[in-house]
Amino acid sequence: MPIKQVTSKGSRFDITISGDSASEIVKDYVELSKELEQAIGARQPQNHPRTTGTRKSVRPGTPGSLSDDVSELVSEGFFDTPKTLGQVKDALAAKGIIKPVTTLSGVMQELVKRKVLSRERQTIGKKQVWAYRKLS
Repeated sequence: MPIKQVTSKGSRFDITISGDSASEIVKDYVELSKELEQAIGARQPQNHPRTTGTRKSVRPGTPGSLSDDVSELVSEGFFDTPKTLGQVKDALAAKGIIKPVTTLSGVMQELVKRKVLSRERQTIGKKQVWAYRKLS
């Protein structure tokens, strides 16, 4: 009978076990899992919480959050004149913060809702885009 191989993908490690039968593989898996949990501990790592697939809301004041990074640009006077998402993305990139415009748009919308920024339509070439400005 050919050797069977099973790989189980876990949150902290993957286990690959080979054997002649499914019952042998299950037995080996249970034993190995127990040994690994004892060796590294049974708890989830604190820095890597499991995600549920739900969208995260922008949480102002979370240290190191993108919202804080954009708020820092506000306090530096960057938004004293209207800025497009592309300009905001470039300003963040200059500070070493690389985020796609799709991620940035949600943060900008939240800052508009919180009345930190206002937005207005601008036409650039043949394209209409939102431009964001600091509320006085």
